Parts: sequence; C-alpha cells; structure tokens
Amino acid sequence: MTKPEYEPAIAAARKLIADAVLAHEPDLVERARDVDAIVLGIVRDVGRGSTEAILNQTALDEAARVAREGKLVVEHHQRSPFFTVFGTVEVASPYLRKKKTGVTSRPTRTLLRLTSRGRSTALERALTDFGAEESFERAAKRLKEHYGVEMGRTTVLRVVEQRAHEAERYVEERLQEARKAFDAPVSQRPGVDTMLVEADGCEIRTGTLVAANDNERTQVRGLAKRRRNQEWRDVRVGLARALDEVTPRFVAGMKPYDDVIGQLFSAAVERGLSTRTRVVGVADGGNGLREALDAKFVNLRFILDRPHLKQHLNETADAMGLDVVARDTWTQAALAECEVGNAATVVESLRDFAGPGEERVHRLAGYLERFKDAVDYDKAREQGYPIGSGEIESTHRYIPQKRLKLPGACWSPSTINPMLALRVLRENGWWEDFWNRDAA
Repeated sequence: MTKPEYEPAIAAARKLIADAVLAHEPDLVERARDVDAIVLGIVRDVGRGSTEAILNQTALDEAARVAREGKLVVEHHQRSPFFTVFGTVEVASPYLRKKKTGVTSRPTRTLLRLTSRGRSTALERALTDFGAEESFERAAKRLKEHYGVEMGRTTVLRVVEQRAHEAERYVEERLQEARKAFDAPVSQRPGVDTMLVEADGCEIRTGTLVAANDNERTQVRGLAKRRRNQEWRDVRVGLARALDEVTPRFVAGMKPYDDVIGQLFSAAVERGLSTRTRVVGVADGGNGLREALDAKFVNLRFILDRPHLKQHLNETADAMGLDVVARDTWTQAALAECEVGNAATVVESLRDFAGPGEERVHRLAGYLERFKDAVDYDKAREQGYPIGSGEIESTHRYIPQKRLKLPGACWSPSTINPMLALRVLRENGWWEDFWNRDAA
C-alpha cells in the first residue's frame, strides 16, 4: 500500500498523465480499450526516470557523507548499469580515496549494494515468480512481455536458482520454528481435534555430468568431454490439514521418507497438531512410508489407500489367470471382506492358495498382512475419514510435476530441493513473507 505522504505527488502525476494522453491521443473513442496500455508505457518511463534520479541522488549523498567523515576525496566518477522492473538505469558510483593512507571506498557498491549490472529485488522477484512456474526460457519471454525488460535464459536460471536456495533455507527455518509449538501444554494450546496427513512419491528426471572418455577432448579448449548421466529420482510430497478444513500445508523434497515426514510433522503443528490431536494418515503401501508416519505422529490411525489395494487385487487376479468377469468377482469379494474388517480372513485364503500365480498371490498375502488393520474402510467412512489418497496424488501435478517434469526437463540433483521449496512457498501462502523477510 502506498504511503499517504506520496498522495500529493501521485495526484499531480495522475492529472499530468491524464491531460497529456487526452491532448496527444486524438482517437481515444476508437482506442478506449487501449488506454491502460498507453498509460502503462508512460508509467514505465516515469518509473525508470524516477528510480534513476532517486538512486543517483542517494548514491551521491552517501558518497559525500563518507568523504566528509573519512576525509576522502572523489578520484573519479563512474556510472554503472543497474537493472530494475522499469528497465536499465545508470547509477553514479564515485570512487573515493584517501591519498595519505590509500584507503578507498565505493559507497554505491558497499553501502547501497548497487553493483554494476546488478538487479533490484523487485526484478528478481518477478524473475523468480516466472521461473518457478515455467521454463527459464519462457520466463525470460514473460518478463519481456509483462515488464518490457529483456533478460537472457541463463540470467533467469542463475537468479531463480539463487533465490531457490534461499527459499529452501527459509522453509526449513520456518518449519523448525513451527515445531516448537508442539511442546506447549495442552491447556495452553489444545490444537485441532483431528488432523489429516497424506504423503506420496513421484519420479523426477535428474542428470549429472560425468567424463565421457579419458581420451576425448573438446576441439577449442582441449577439455575432457563430458556426458550427462540421467537417472529418475524419487521426490516425496506431503500435506497436513485439520480434517474439517480445505487448505493444507505442504512439504516436498528429494529426500528419504523419514526426512519428508519430519517436515510434515512440523507443517501439521503449524496447522494445529497437538498431543491430543487424532491423526488420520492416508497413503499407499510404499516401502517405509507407514513406518515413517508411525514414528513421527502419535495417535495415528493409518488407512491404506483403497484404490491401491484394489489395484493390487486386480493384478493378482490377472496373475492367477482369471478372465475379466472372474477377476472382477474375485476382487470385489476380497475387497468387501477387507472393508468390514475381515482382512485376516482374506490373508488366510491367499496363503492357502495353490495354482497359477501362486508366488504373486502369496506376495499379496504378505502385503495385506502388513496393512490388515488399515483396510477397515466401512468404519473409516462412518467416522468421516477419507479412504483414498487422491488429494496428495493430485498435489504431485501442481507442486513438483508442473515445473520439474516439463517435456525434456532434466535437473541437477542439487537443484531439485531448492526448486521444490519455491513451489512449496507459493502453495503454502508464504510467498509474501519470504520476500518481505528482510524488511520485517
């Protein structure tokens, strides 16, 4: 929000711009829908000129103060380009020196932090905003389209990756701080009655450069040639929300489930988890997932994702050689037993099975044995609990996959977690807090 002190200047500028447009655009009746574009072009020019004037005056005033207090003299003036959301401005950068001692100073660089070819925070925010959503090449095009500022793809990449690493630290620190509230007495912080947590994984393509061949060299510089070693890596995503709410908190990372669920616990605390809260965890049977949830959350009721169980039953029926009708009949019967709490009966019948697909059937028996206390779906429905993890599965589409799984995308492993942090910032509503943290 604009400070009230600026209102007289804004009012004067409004009138000046309006009068100028009315005087110099004779076809406004035909172009009424284009007036805002005309004004935007003027405002950009005004913004660039104003920004340049403000920065130059501030730089010269600060240089004069440093020279006066340190008894330095200005040896020469230099004007350096600086990039803003209005375009490139030229900023004075005096070079100060004390002749007797040789002490030097560049106040514009060291105190104002305006380096040659540097970028304003607002510009880097815009670059990061676009680069967190689309490819770096497309982000550069959007910057040009919306701000009239030209930046190359590699510049966008560098800015976004730098800010993404900052975002990763910010998310970690915020979750660590949130975790502390869990230790408060229930009398002070009762928390919510029931908390829903879900977690799931997907794969993102990564690439690392390795030596192609010790004998192969580049033609120009004679460096060893390298090739990209590609690998699909697991990215885990989690969400937590009060059962009667619709807005979750998210976590994500290319990390073991123990680490991701640890962050999920902190996110749940921020959403109201306390020692008295009942926790409902819905997930598939991924290795180590239930165990990680059990280890972090007290009062956990784990529910095995029903569609995944049905899929396992169908695949087992196929391995048994059943036709479509028989497969559906067998699957529905087994699922019905599970739903009313008779999973142990299904496990027993699976273990007694002999015939085609016997190995697959016995493997299903072991799987269902692990989760026989997590498939009582009728009881879960009665209590108002979800029996499917579709919410977290859809989360994959708009947190990791929308940006990190673009066609042809291949990521350095060291970049994935920072980029995920940017995505989490946005979805958790922490974006403004992140950019305003230095001003707080």
